[in-house]
Amino acid sequence: MNIKKLKCFRAVVIHGSLVAAADVMNLSQPATSRLISTLEDELKLKLFKREKRRLVLTPEGKEFYREAEKILANLEDLPRIVQEIKSGGTRTLRIVALARLANSLVSPALARFVKEHPDQRFSVDVRGHRDIEQWVAGRHYDIAVALTRPCNHPSVIQRPFFDTDAMVMIPKGHPLEALESVSPEQMADYDIIALAPGLRPRFQMEEIFQAAGVELDCKIETTSSVLACQMVVEGLGITIIDRLAALAVDEARYVLRPLEPGYGLEFVLLFPPGFEETPATKSLVRCLESEVASALGPHATLTGCEEARL
Repeated sequence: MNIKKLKCFRAVVIHGSLVAAADVMNLSQPATSRLISTLEDELKLKLFKREKRRLVLTPEGKEFYREAEKILANLEDLPRIVQEIKSGGTRTLRIVALARLANSLVSPALARFVKEHPDQRFSVDVRGHRDIEQWVAGRHYDIAVALTRPCNHPSVIQRPFFDTDAMVMIPKGHPLEALESVSPEQMADYDIIALAPGLRPRFQMEEIFQAAGVELDCKIETTSSVLACQMVVEGLGITIIDRLAALAVDEARYVLRPLEPGYGLEFVLLFPPGFEETPATKSLVRCLESEVASALGPHATLTGCEEARL
């Protein structure tokens, strides 16, 4: 398999047709078609199906695309890495985080970090639960801030980070605001906003409701925890979230109430296979821990810091 086939495959996925991909790749349409055909033959997978005038990924094609994208992303990062080696400069620190933690945790933690390492370059990506482990396993990132154990990829290094309680997020003026704690039975009487099926927070919400013997009936589903929080403050419903994620929206427009019974959330830090700690990564972890302690205080337990490991 050569890189040209992978790039051609990605072009077809992005642009939806052989004609458009051929234009991007500066190839003829027959040449583009041959590259896709030989790739499918080599893989013994059917990557595309035709829907009207567009080529659409098959389920197998979607799985392969996720892996191919990681390979191409790493290759495209090589020139920058080589330039850093040549210049003798500090290597870019590559960070990835869940969207629910990017604004309320990672960004302020980086503000602390740059005071200690003003010359350190870094990049920050936001990805979903499904993708983070695989991208870290592919060594595309140096550190990831993720939610809940266990990590499903055997080669990814996982460290405890902090624990906190799940909360019910309620718009101001909602009837549940008057309660000191909220049960799934009480939530079921109102419109519920949930993450889409298959996502880790959705599994957690389902587990909470199943344990209470209550059917989870979601009026609104979304793939974004941040958007779920924003929809709560707009008065569209209630949801279950952690305190850090809730900080991403206007605090004056919502209240948080403990779940009854309580439900703990575990956050972890993920590192790539063969990870070797550097002064920069050690400092970043310390800044992340400091930000959790500052933002959540007694509402969080740091599980990965030196004190917790003793």
